[in-house]
Amino acid sequence: MAGYLIGEEGPLAGLILRFEEGTEWVLGRDPDVVGLVLEDPMVSRKHVICRLTPEGYVLENLSAVNPATQNGLIIAEPVLLREGDIIQIGNTFFRFSEALPKPEEAAPSLLEESSDLASLSMATPPEARWMIKVITGPNTGAEFYMHKGKTYVLGKDPELCDIIFQDLSVSRQHARLTIDENDMVFIEDLGSRNGTLVGGKLITDKHPLASQDQVTLGTTSFLVIDREQARETLVSEAPLLEEKAAVPAETLATKNWREMVIPRKHLVLAAVLGCALLVLFVSMVSLFKSEPVVVAVKDESEQVKEIVRKYPDIQFSYNKGSGKLFLTGHVLTPVEKQELLYQLQGLPFLSKIEDTVVIDELVWSNINALLVTNPAWQGITVTSPVPGKFLVRGYLQTLDQAQALSDYLNMNFPYLDRLDNQVVVESNLTTQVQSMLLEKGFNNVSYQLTDGELVLSGRVDGKDSPRFDTLVNEFKALPGVRMLKNFVIYTTEESSIVDLTSKYKVMGYSKKDGANQFVVINGKILTLGDNLDGMIITTISPTAVLLEKDGLKFKINYNLQ
Repeated sequence: MAGYLIGEEGPLAGLILRFEEGTEWVLGRDPDVVGLVLEDPMVSRKHVICRLTPEGYVLENLSAVNPATQNGLIIAEPVLLREGDIIQIGNTFFRFSEALPKPEEAAPSLLEESSDLASLSMATPPEARWMIKVITGPNTGAEFYMHKGKTYVLGKDPELCDIIFQDLSVSRQHARLTIDENDMVFIEDLGSRNGTLVGGKLITDKHPLASQDQVTLGTTSFLVIDREQARETLVSEAPLLEEKAAVPAETLATKNWREMVIPRKHLVLAAVLGCALLVLFVSMVSLFKSEPVVVAVKDESEQVKEIVRKYPDIQFSYNKGSGKLFLTGHVLTPVEKQELLYQLQGLPFLSKIEDTVVIDELVWSNINALLVTNPAWQGITVTSPVPGKFLVRGYLQTLDQAQALSDYLNMNFPYLDRLDNQVVVESNLTTQVQSMLLEKGFNNVSYQLTDGELVLSGRVDGKDSPRFDTLVNEFKALPGVRMLKNFVIYTTEESSIVDLTSKYKVMGYSKKDGANQFVVINGKILTLGDNLDGMIITTISPTAVLLEKDGLKFKINYNLQ
């Protein structure tokens, strides 16, 4: 009997993987190396392998980046599959079965359903004075009724909140809305990430609300409505008609129009009115002779492009005939992907949106969780500064550690072509610092390099301070040096001599031609050029012996007179 993996939840829900021909099947994302292809960006090139054994079907995990699970437990070694096991591969949950699932029965038609109208009831809104109506956001159109004397917690956590919004920008417990016994409504923010706005203004304390006030939580906005608020109807009285005075019978007598005299002001008024009508007629004629206005209608692809333009690594393919849109590329966070899909779903001409968009935050967080398990890679981190670009940084002691890290990333990181390796090998950096000090002649300066922090110490002749300052600036510009601490002391000719009088005692001396030629130090007879504990005697004066070692000068004072 064959085995089946049936996709029940995730991007590949409904997919059925059949283990029918052969005894070994490899599942993964790369069609060149696997037999069963899973089109999911969170699936590795070769993710799992299934083998048919005398005991049954055995599943073995091949991915170290995102290992498969059986019933919620990571598959660390080959496991025997049993009927009903839930297997997670990438973002999809599959159910294992040795029987092919039957097709779902068609839903009963309207004629087959019961026509008992007595069982139907019309839902009526609850008797509540206050309600909120969502006007923007994922829950647009939703209505929630509220009673006085109650407190309601607003957020996205169904276990902690009374009114739930399916909005990623809303906090788990975002705000608290209270209706007291006097039917007064108040709202206060519960320390949410995006804050609470009333009428477009951010609130910090408990704030009263009135009917028709607009409240914004994240990208969700709603109105607070008082259902019992009085609504006045404006009524205007009809004007009283004045009684027309009776027209004298004499005025009704017909007058001869030839005998009537037209006043001058009436003639002027008629002339002005005629000119106005002429101007109006000419204007109307010129208006109708003008060219028709062309209304610019944006192309559907252009509307999609305007939305996608905000996400530089996203590419799309749009089929105008079917209304289907396919997205591919990278975004930084899950919130960015949610916002992109939300904006695209508002376009009326799109019938279906499919995507293989990769969320960079999930990729680098998974690889960082694996890197931290190796003690030698504790200081190595992978980040994504821009969508579709990954950066690995940190410090390693040796080249062998760097090579091991590179081999591990080549095997387990799915986007090597987008990875920039900026790991610093401290052994190479140490050699570079040492060679620069020797080249400039600062042999007396010692250094220490730890995790990119360079510490300089020692003595430098004050005459060479400009050259040493230039060298310090060159150290700061070296790739991998993130911090430099300079404890070098600039000395003069007098202050650069180290006094060793307390350590060495001059017990005697001899003269020749009036000058001291030999001295006895700690029982040893020494002269110019002799070696005393690695120091060369350079001068013997009547009061001091001067010595030198590795560019440093020393003196031993004495007075035997």
